[in-house]
Amino acid sequence: MEPKKKSLLCRVYRWLPTFPQMILFPVIHLAIYEATNRISLYGRYFPVYCSIDERLPLIRWFLIPYCLWFLMVFGTAGLYLLDDHTELRRYVKFLITSIIPVYPVLLFYPSTMPLRPDSVEGADLLSRGLDLIFLVDNNNSVFPSLHVLWAIGAMIALMRSKRFRLLPARLLLVTVTVLICISTFMIKQHSVLDLIGALPFALIGWAMTYRYAGCEDLVRQNS
Repeated sequence: MEPKKKSLLCRVYRWLPTFPQMILFPVIHLAIYEATNRISLYGRYFPVYCSIDERLPLIRWFLIPYCLWFLMVFGTAGLYLLDDHTELRRYVKFLITSIIPVYPVLLFYPSTMPLRPDSVEGADLLSRGLDLIFLVDNNNSVFPSLHVLWAIGAMIALMRSKRFRLLPARLLLVTVTVLICISTFMIKQHSVLDLIGALPFALIGWAMTYRYAGCEDLVRQNS
């Protein structure tokens, strides 16, 4: 009886990504995200911020953990591409099952972060870096934060790696992830609300990917 109870859920795994889809998903995602970034169904974007955001200053050095996001999310894929294709598929499954439910929110509730400055005063490297971020990535489609969602997905995936079994490595990984998440609103690219809004979608991705990861084996047995 147990296999029958799981069979419907396990069929979902037949539709989840093969290797070609792992390549296509980031491209498709970027296209959809850019469309919601530039085009609003209502001709305007709804401001998303809270009183905490108004009190917090913009701190330039948070640009460093903000940019570590790129190393973390792509490094995770690269690590498992060379090391463990099963975990690579699960990592991409997390992204797909957590990000796809975000699309209706971005479409029907186009959001913006109104507290972000147009530019940052100063000629130092961090100030110039922030200006570059603000130039290439506008402050629309911010709720929920996909930056946070991807970071959480990478952290969960890396936690499953043998390279992060030791407690110091795990603490370092969690610390970097927390700093990345905090950096989103400390450089005024996102609101604290955007971070909070990403958590339920991360839970969906975790439940669909890792909570029921054993379904993959069952599918293979029943094939």
